[in-house]
Amino acid sequence: MAYRLFSALLAAATFSTFAPVAKADAPKEVRTAKNKTIALGNFTNAPSNCGTNPGPVPLPELFEKPSHGGVGLQIVVTDVAATDACPARKMPGIVLFYMPRKDFVGKDSLRVQFEIGNSKLADLSFLITVEDTDAK
Repeated sequence: MAYRLFSALLAAATFSTFAPVAKADAPKEVRTAKNKTIALGNFTNAPSNCGTNPGPVPLPELFEKPSHGGVGLQIVVTDVAATDACPARKMPGIVLFYMPRKDFVGKDSLRVQFEIGNSKLADLSFLITVEDTDAK
C-alpha cells in the first residue's frame, strides 16, 4: 500500500511503507525574522478512497537538533486539495515548526526523519536563516 505525504515541502511525494530509508537531499533553505516562528511543513496521509479519516500520519523524529532554537509539532486541520478522483476535503495533520532562540540572528540547521509504524520514509534537512529585520 502506498502512502502519500502532502506538504508544501514534499508536494505529491509518494512513499511505499516498505521503502528503504532515503538519504537526505540538499538542505531545504528557509528564512524567518528574528523572534518569529516558521512552519517547516504540514504533513498528513490522505487515503486513496477519498475519505476524511487519515491513514497513519508520518511522524518526524529529530536526528539533528538546531543549535540556536527549538522544534515543535502541532496537530492541525489540513486542507487536502482535490484530485481527479477525490474532492477537496479537510483532515488531521501535523505541522513541524522551528522557533529561533530569543534575539538570535544567523544560520541554524536541523534534520528529521519520518516514519509510519516501523517503516522509515525519508530524511529532510533544513538550513534556516534568521534575519534581523530591525537592522534594515
